[in-house]
Amino acid sequence: MPHPLTPFIRHQSHPDNLPPAALTVAKSLLVNAAAAGLAGAAQPEGFAVTRFAQEMGGNGKCTLIGKGLRTSPVYAALANGLMIALLDFDDLIPPGGRLAAVSFPPVMAVGEMNGCSGAAVLAAFILSCELAAKLGGVLPRDDANAIAAAAAAGYLLELTPAQLDTALALAAGSAAATREPAAPPVATAGPALAYRQGQAALRGTTAALLARQGLAADGGLNGLFAGWSDQQIADFCAALGQPYALLDHGITLKLYPCAAAAHTAIDAALQLMQQYRIGAADIAAATISVTPDALAELPYPTPADGWQARHCLSYIVTATLTWGHPLLDVFTDAAVADGAVRRMLDLVTVTAEETPSPSIPYPCALSLTLRDGRQLRHRVEFPRGSPQLPLTPEELDAKFLYCSRYILPPDHIAEAITNLRDLENIPNTTGLFSVLGG
Repeated sequence: MPHPLTPFIRHQSHPDNLPPAALTVAKSLLVNAAAAGLAGAAQPEGFAVTRFAQEMGGNGKCTLIGKGLRTSPVYAALANGLMIALLDFDDLIPPGGRLAAVSFPPVMAVGEMNGCSGAAVLAAFILSCELAAKLGGVLPRDDANAIAAAAAAGYLLELTPAQLDTALALAAGSAAATREPAAPPVATAGPALAYRQGQAALRGTTAALLARQGLAADGGLNGLFAGWSDQQIADFCAALGQPYALLDHGITLKLYPCAAAAHTAIDAALQLMQQYRIGAADIAAATISVTPDALAELPYPTPADGWQARHCLSYIVTATLTWGHPLLDVFTDAAVADGAVRRMLDLVTVTAEETPSPSIPYPCALSLTLRDGRQLRHRVEFPRGSPQLPLTPEELDAKFLYCSRYILPPDHIAEAITNLRDLENIPNTTGLFSVLGG
């Protein structure tokens, strides 16, 4: 008898059953993920994972984002997941989860390999996001992500109920050990975080392909829900899609390639700069007040390199006050070593005196003392790109253009954005995904 998860994956997530609002959010997530992946493809780590995929060889039907190369579906899932997550430029779903880096790579790989329709790819992506978000609340997040990736790949591979049960069980890994989620990891910076996202995408895609080949999983999915009563399992499965996490949890699309907990501080700095026409040379002292949780996600008092800079609040605000919008060039070793920025870091004080609320998790107050004696203050509750202040289509297009400007020709940029926004009407996604290769 199929596990209770299986009917949701096979039937409830059919394109005809998906709410239009979820389709709209999902397509924005895909545009954003493709942009983040193209930016990641230009980094040394993007080249490293590409060389690895080429050395592994295999069936070369699946595009590597921004590389003009194809590899096997499992290595495409790994590489694309890593590149999407690499620069902390993708998305965030509370409390601390990321969706597209584990859900886009398997649907891109299998969709391209099998020539799946855009409607099927979109449905698989949404169900994967749903499982990643909701299983991520009760299981270790890496396991939840792998299960979500397996569900997406299994949906597009049209696995039988028994095969789908096997794919999810193979992907589950250590999830059987506990119903409680793992403690959130301490915020760190570097490619290892991105590798975990890519590895979950690879793990899920591999599990689905092995299940299709007939590999069995002892006990099926029973181990995944060890310790749960039948009623608890039924209640969890019944809540899937009621409503979808894409609509209920709130998704942040990152406007800046750094920790989301710093984005309110960035917007506060930009607002003061624009309103009072000031720059770094005008500032005698700055105090940044955030919540204790935000500070825990930004643990570096002074960054040693560009990776740590993404999780250093004082550096992020200092760089914003010095150069304006903190985009990719701000988070490099050279920028971190810049003498003007280093000197200004000595003028910055960080405190954790803001009080969060369930609806306002990361408020920030920025106070500036100017050299002419003026005192300025601005408080931001929601950053641009958050559910409360979502990016407009024009802002998202601008981000895609910025991330892809050195990788895709102009006609490919326009074609990719247009087709991702019209995904449910694309009869065969092979051409669409190949365009992302450059």
